[in-house]
Amino acid sequence: MVSDLTAKERDLMQRIDEKEELRPLFFRKVKGLKWFDPLAERGYFSPDANPKPVPAKEEGYVNIPFWPVVDYLVKTAPELADEKNRKYAEKFLKVIVNATIYAKNNEVSNYRTWWQFAEIISKIPHNSIPVENIDIVDYWLDDKYERGLVAQVVGEKWLPELLQVSDAHALRLANRIIELLYKVIFIDRVYGEKVKQEASLRFDYYHAQKITELTAKLAGEKLGLEAIQIFDAFLRNILDQLKNDLWSSIWQPAIEDHEQNEYRNDAENVLIKAYRDSIDGCIRIIPDEASEYVKSMLLSEYQTIQRLAIHVIDRNYHLFSDVVDRLLDEKYLDSHYRHEMWHFLNRNYPYFSGQKKEKVLELISSITRHDDKDEYHEGASAYSKAIWLSAIKKHGDREANLYVESTEIAKTEPDHPDFSSYMSVGWGGVRSPKTLEELQALSINELVQQLEGYKNSGGFDEPGLGGLVKVFKQLVKSEPLNFYLNLSKFISLDFAYIYEIIEAYRDLWAEKGKFPWDEIWKKLLEFCSTVIAQDRFWNPESEKQREPFVANRYWIVSSIGRLIEAGTKSDEHAFNEKYLPYAEEILAYLLSREEGDEYKDDSDAVLISINSPRGHCLDALINLTLRSCRIADKTNNKDHSEVWSHFQRYYDSELDRADSENPEYEFSTLVTNYLPNFLYMSKPWVLENLNRIFDQKNYLKWLCAMQGYAYVGTIFQEVYKYLKEHGDLLKALDDENIRDKVEERAIQNIVVAYINDFESFEEDNSLINTLISRNENEEINHLVWFMWTLRKKGDDNLKNKIYELWPKILHNIDLSTREGRRMASQLCHWAVFVDQIDEDRRLLLLAIAPYSDESHNSYTLLESISEISETQPFEAHEIWMKMLEGSTPDYPEEAVRSVFNNLLKEGPEGLRKARMAESEYLKSGNDRPSLWLREIRQEYFPLE
Repeated sequence: MVSDLTAKERDLMQRIDEKEELRPLFFRKVKGLKWFDPLAERGYFSPDANPKPVPAKEEGYVNIPFWPVVDYLVKTAPELADEKNRKYAEKFLKVIVNATIYAKNNEVSNYRTWWQFAEIISKIPHNSIPVENIDIVDYWLDDKYERGLVAQVVGEKWLPELLQVSDAHALRLANRIIELLYKVIFIDRVYGEKVKQEASLRFDYYHAQKITELTAKLAGEKLGLEAIQIFDAFLRNILDQLKNDLWSSIWQPAIEDHEQNEYRNDAENVLIKAYRDSIDGCIRIIPDEASEYVKSMLLSEYQTIQRLAIHVIDRNYHLFSDVVDRLLDEKYLDSHYRHEMWHFLNRNYPYFSGQKKEKVLELISSITRHDDKDEYHEGASAYSKAIWLSAIKKHGDREANLYVESTEIAKTEPDHPDFSSYMSVGWGGVRSPKTLEELQALSINELVQQLEGYKNSGGFDEPGLGGLVKVFKQLVKSEPLNFYLNLSKFISLDFAYIYEIIEAYRDLWAEKGKFPWDEIWKKLLEFCSTVIAQDRFWNPESEKQREPFVANRYWIVSSIGRLIEAGTKSDEHAFNEKYLPYAEEILAYLLSREEGDEYKDDSDAVLISINSPRGHCLDALINLTLRSCRIADKTNNKDHSEVWSHFQRYYDSELDRADSENPEYEFSTLVTNYLPNFLYMSKPWVLENLNRIFDQKNYLKWLCAMQGYAYVGTIFQEVYKYLKEHGDLLKALDDENIRDKVEERAIQNIVVAYINDFESFEEDNSLINTLISRNENEEINHLVWFMWTLRKKGDDNLKNKIYELWPKILHNIDLSTREGRRMASQLCHWAVFVDQIDEDRRLLLLAIAPYSDESHNSYTLLESISEISETQPFEAHEIWMKMLEGSTPDYPEEAVRSVFNNLLKEGPEGLRKARMAESEYLKSGNDRPSLWLREIRQEYFPLE
């Protein structure tokens, strides 16, 4: 109950009634629901009290006054969350609604009031707000002076909160808010003598982008297809109104976020992002339903929506393998679809069947281009084929060879092949002062002379060195046999050209071109050795960062490392083993001279290590050592100990470097990243050095090692035992610097060890027991999910492990909290392991069933209930009824129908139980299951 005002407080009310000048201060200070009724009785909330804009001193401008009493409402609104204040929540809402309706009818504008109203309504319990009242937001967003403040509160704060609540009414409110926030208006813009119509949202694009980032994916997760359909409708409206669908590859070059999306702030671009992200969210929660919707998008009359579909299919290929045939159509090998189709092929071609791969190659081979006389143009046709072959060239010898053939005919490689047009940005150097044809006309000596004499202008958007070196690389690739015998003539050139020579031959090697590689590798290694032996190579000037696209020393060191790695990584495609000592000598020299990159406690150590010059050389050395070991295995009856003895000195030295006065951490990261390989090369060396590799005394070194280890997909018992006994895994879970990077892998280590009996609950230092006892939500959720991913039919060991963990996790869950209920929902994944309900399994399922929809796992549980009902229909029914106490999901439809069907097979008692479930759905206003039951009943009870 709200107490009445004291005599002193009533006196204060009398004073502000009499003196208007006291009111602003009073309303800024006063707080509490006890003031509401007295203020209302005195008319302070009267709709006509909301002040209108007043003219400013400067002509054409206005001042927007504050409505003082609204300060009181804003400060007091948090008290409305208490259920006992429900009647006041309704009163607050009435004030807001009445004031807005009055303003709308009388054309009153006051964005300051709307902004504060937005804050207030976001504090009113959502179940006190009828959906129709949300439309007042529409008027606020139409304010002619300012809309961003309202958009920020409603879109960035309130909407995410409603979506997270996840009950039906909150989601209906959220649905309507999304419709209002993304409402599109069309504006005529004057450009000189032309008028162009443009689409716009009603607030600035900063807030539009922010709202989309915070809510679009979440909306897809919570609202499902409803969210997608909202964005679909708005986008279609724009495409129809502006008639710009056929040019979407110009105004939206990439469906994903990309620097090429120059117009990313336009309404249509924002809506594409929202559409895309909502699909991502929807697919995560209801993949089957969402994937069917995406398939329907391919049939859209709009190319933009088809591109969206291709983008989604590309990134979720496992859900869409059945629609590949639809995409293998010549119409999609068109510039309008190029970006999405290029990446679709680039990422997913390896998973195609042989027949589908043949279809792709057939489509590409049929591409033709004609000149203005309609005559076939061999060069242009080959270039167009090379664009698409570049997407698949790394996925097979045949594809690589076809790509090489096309580029040889075209005499160039496609630059940015995934874009039909590419906008370069930066300071000059993008265009070349010389064309490829001009360089091809020169002899080697003339070419060297021209390159030596070139002076870079450095002017903005002028031809420059960055463009010239790229054309030079094309030249080397187009005539590799002409260059490798003359590499020594280029030794003294600018490092930018040297870098492109190495990269050109590395590209050709990767493409598996048919060249005299034995001779080429000899010359290449000699060239690299001579380059790095020059005094100028180690001069401090060589380290300086240059303009974009122009190499310095670091680029060359990395390039040499990548080149040697490419030549040793695969036994099937490796340079002659007689060159291994030369490559080793080059790497040893580089590693002795090149310093490591800078690492900090919060660095992504793996990212730095695999991209730094020193890291590239270490990658190469490791691959060269592995290659040498494999060769020895073939000739020495799988004994490569002598080879390891030769190389061990390098790795001992690298371990030392992390503890030196100027520590370097590339190897500390890569040694664990390559842990399976080092165990192959020398298991004794690894086990003897575990204390140096996972060295907790050197914190930064340990951070790097744990991050590298996070990428290892295999659990080795001896290594796991060491990490367990020394507390590394638990330490990683609690270390704020790396927890996000290694948490999932640490949990997976513990789980795999538990499944393989490296772990048990009985041990004093049991990590699985510790993990369960910690009861951290994210950790337990990942454990549950990971074990679910390991499921396979007939795996009784995994099933028994699940049954052992399940009650222990349940015991720790506090179902009175939202997080506890969400964890119970996560456990619904484990219902798939129940193929026979006994008393223990029954209690486990009954405990989690009411919470299945808390984290949208009702789909999974319904499928499991359906499976159980095949042999135990009444037991399945009991779980179903318990589930319906929490929510009444009816998807997947096949599962609901299956349970009904299996119940009705049991006769009248089964029908009675089916009607009980039907009744629960009807109570919630869902009659779809009732219709399904009626259909099924006709088969078993035709006379009823």
